Amino acid sequence: MSTKQLTLSWLAELPDEAPAWRELHDDARLLRDIAAAENDVRHGRERPLAEAKQLLEQKWTQRRSKFV
Repeated sequence: MSTKQLTLSWLAELPDEAPAWRELHDDARLLRDIAAAENDVRHGRERPLAEAKQLLEQKWTQRRSKFV
């Protein structure tokens, strides 16, 4: 039996009302999001923190200047 099949069989045993479902859901979502972020880094679709901060500051400076 594969790891996936074994895990799915364990999950099938959990009652629908089990509090563990929320924790499992959150953990799975976090792992999925981390994998997506790692993929973005591997394919050059990320920005260094300093660059992101600079872009946000420019954006907010432009917005503030519109209201002055």
